[in-house]
Amino acid sequence: MTMWQAFHSLGWRQHLIGWRQHGWRYPFLCVAVANLFHPSWYLRHYPDVAAVGGNAFAHCLLYGITEGRELSPSFSVSGYCYHYSGDALWTPVDAVLHYGWWGRWRGLNPLPCFPGSGLQASAPEQPCLAVFAHSVGPRLYGAERSLLDVLKSLEQLEVATVVVVPNASNPRYIAALQRISRAVYAVPYGWWREGETDHPDTLATLQSLLESTGADAVYLNTLTLQAPAVAARSLGLPVLTHVRELPAYDPGLCLSLHSSAEGVLSHAVAHSDLLIVNSQCTANAFQNKTVQNTALQKKASQQNITDCSDVPITIVPNVVDVSAWQAVAPLNVEQPRPLRIGLLGSLISKKGLDDFAELADLLASKGVTVQCCLFGANTPDLEALLQQRASAGAEGSVCHEGYVEDPRDALATLDVVVNLSHFQESFGRTVLEAMAAARPVVAYEWGALPELVVHGKTGFLAPLGDVQRVAQWIETLANDPALLTSMGNAGRQCANDLFGTKAHRAAMANALSRLFSDVATKID
Repeated sequence: MTMWQAFHSLGWRQHLIGWRQHGWRYPFLCVAVANLFHPSWYLRHYPDVAAVGGNAFAHCLLYGITEGRELSPSFSVSGYCYHYSGDALWTPVDAVLHYGWWGRWRGLNPLPCFPGSGLQASAPEQPCLAVFAHSVGPRLYGAERSLLDVLKSLEQLEVATVVVVPNASNPRYIAALQRISRAVYAVPYGWWREGETDHPDTLATLQSLLESTGADAVYLNTLTLQAPAVAARSLGLPVLTHVRELPAYDPGLCLSLHSSAEGVLSHAVAHSDLLIVNSQCTANAFQNKTVQNTALQKKASQQNITDCSDVPITIVPNVVDVSAWQAVAPLNVEQPRPLRIGLLGSLISKKGLDDFAELADLLASKGVTVQCCLFGANTPDLEALLQQRASAGAEGSVCHEGYVEDPRDALATLDVVVNLSHFQESFGRTVLEAMAAARPVVAYEWGALPELVVHGKTGFLAPLGDVQRVAQWIETLANDPALLTSMGNAGRQCANDLFGTKAHRAAMANALSRLFSDVATKID
């Protein structure tokens, strides 16, 4: 798009908005964006913009850049900003202007590489995995922390990794990835959606990256990706998909992917040579799965995918380094005080917010002295719940403690952790972390949680939705400090034995031995 076309594609009202937002820089920004912008890719990458309609270039110029959106698959605004701004703290607008008017002509890389310092960074003879993250945001959640754990195990198994992220908007996370990898790349890519094909420019960018890094295989940290798998297959590289989702009980995920639960699972099978799952519960969801709908069968044929019903499945549970949790203060049961109960994670309705509030009221009605604490970022669901409880004068006390970067800081203040999710947890990372912190867990007997919590030994399990039973178990713990301590200690021992770093490396080595025969010999 030329400067003339850029200016004349906008109306005078849009130009006025641009001048008000950016002042004298506006015409220069307009030209820089015009030279970098890819309208068809932008609309496919951001379906919310496509749904509204209108001028995609205008949206990108006036709103998209300041919102942190990418312009094309061949220029990472956030990556360029992270790599070249130094201490200048550029905004996305600064990055686009810099590259459009200076960096582009000086040959600066629009998709910069962030060198890593991992143990295998300077070992070119080692097998290499291109590891694709599913998202990067301002806060780290279970999938991001699990990816860091996987990379640490791969490093110990002498497998080199290059990590590819869709953006570099979280510098601390990118720096953490650099410390345990050969390199980190920021390349704009998004989730797959049923019925949509990958943009040719995205595939070309990913193919070029895989060739330049010399990757021996592609490792997807989620089943929500497609483009990296298609790019890998075009180069004859095997694809490993680490599945951490249970679509059958997550309608929100299916809605975002424009697919059914069956379609999501079939898609993962069709685009993988090996499925790594985080629990037996997740493995069960894939039993006897084949590509069952015509669209996926056709896609598999076009992409030269072999018999999709024969994809092997191996279990690699989440991991916890129990030694890092030894610093969490032990339970203090000597002094009489209210029992502190916590629910940690994404504070949304499907995580059981209403059940947690009901639990607080039930315990108050029983005369059990407790403090019910929520740890996580504020959400509309949480605000609505707290407002409703305040207006109704609810009996139990529910307090929001906010988001805590390190879960150890939250668990150090708690006595018991509950998990009341109404969707099936494919693993239950916060449950495992509570066990590592020597805190007993009370949860629903649902999803993969029974694989972690040993009823009567490391905590208690209740039927799904039975808040009365949960309250009963909490009351039992509140009245028996010795049981509280013994269950916590048993949970820590179980976490170390079954989900410790050595067990994780062994499981990962077993999975990778299907590709790299000598990996299994690297286990301690």
